[in-house]
Amino acid sequence: MKAKVGREPQRVGLILEKALKNMSLDRKLKEHEIWNVWNSVAGEHVARHAQPEFMRNGILFVRVSTSPWMQQLSYMGKGITEALNERLGAPIVEEIRFKLGKVDLPSEASAASSRPANPSSSPENNIARKIRENLSPIKDSKLREILGKLILKDREVREGKIR
Repeated sequence: MKAKVGREPQRVGLILEKALKNMSLDRKLKEHEIWNVWNSVAGEHVARHAQPEFMRNGILFVRVSTSPWMQQLSYMGKGITEALNERLGAPIVEEIRFKLGKVDLPSEASAASSRPANPSSSPENNIARKIRENLSPIKDSKLREILGKLILKDREVREGKIR
């Protein structure tokens, strides 16, 4: 097989990025990234009282621990939206809606000291479930599996678990 003249080798990451855009999954992956950056964008103090719950049609739904925090965050919503979009590198979040409820902060200390009684509800399993949901439109099971592994590995690198 002859190589095409004028073609330069491309990085795998660039090829994957183009493929994801062609399959319209790049936005879904950016939406998934919200959970990775929320604590640093919102700040540690806010993150203890508010965590993203789900994303639908450009609206990020955030669970908030108390009514006073919900009121405070409603004033901060536009700034948080702008900061998230800046960090994500794209206008992914159009609006944030806050709702009252129990906030579970995924932290190293609390995860180590108190494992959930039901292992299927651990943060790691929830992340894996969200990744599977986001990749479900991909019909090729092998490609779905490879992308899932890449996303998990990227998450580990970003969290400093591996280099």
